Order: sequence, then C-alpha cells, then structure tokens
Amino acid sequence: MTTAVTEFTVAAPAQGAFEDNFTAGMRTTLNDVPGLRNARLLRPRKGSHGYLAVLDFEDDAAFTAYTSAEAFRAAHADPTHSLADDNRVTVFEAVTQV
Repeated sequence: MTTAVTEFTVAAPAQGAFEDNFTAGMRTTLNDVPGLRNARLLRPRKGSHGYLAVLDFEDDAAFTAYTSAEAFRAAHADPTHSLADDNRVTVFEAVTQV
C-alpha cells in the first residue's frame, strides 16, 4: 500500500471554509480513482492548525497513475488550497498492516 499525506496549515478564521470546501472537493474528484482504497481529511484535535489529507492507494502504480490523471488535476485546481497558508506532501510505503 502507498499512502500520500498532505499537511495543510490553515489559520483559525479559515478552518470552517477549508473543511467544507476540501470535503466537497474530495467527494467530487476522488469517487472513481482506480486503486484508491481510502481518503480522509483529518482535523487536529487541539492547539494546532495542521490538517492532514490522507490517501491510501493499493500500490505505487495506482498512486503514480493518479498523479497524472484528470482527477488529480481537478483536485489540485480547487481554490480550497488557497485557504491554506502552507502545505507539504509526504508519500509513504506500508511496512506493516494489522
């Protein structure tokens, strides 16, 4: 499994709009992505402005195909990203799964 994690820093006044818009964007752009197992937007519980968008793919080939697909371009053209002050992407490979 390959997991892509994007961390977004969002100022407190923009958090509600960010959550609403990002969630709507995920629902419209990720529904039919081949090899996508799961997609989540995680909200920090306390004292942080860092959101995590976590996408789990069956394997690296599915992730790589997604990054060149129309769904990827549509998701990243979404103006929701402008509500974030910063973002960083990290891609992980599963070592152990229980």
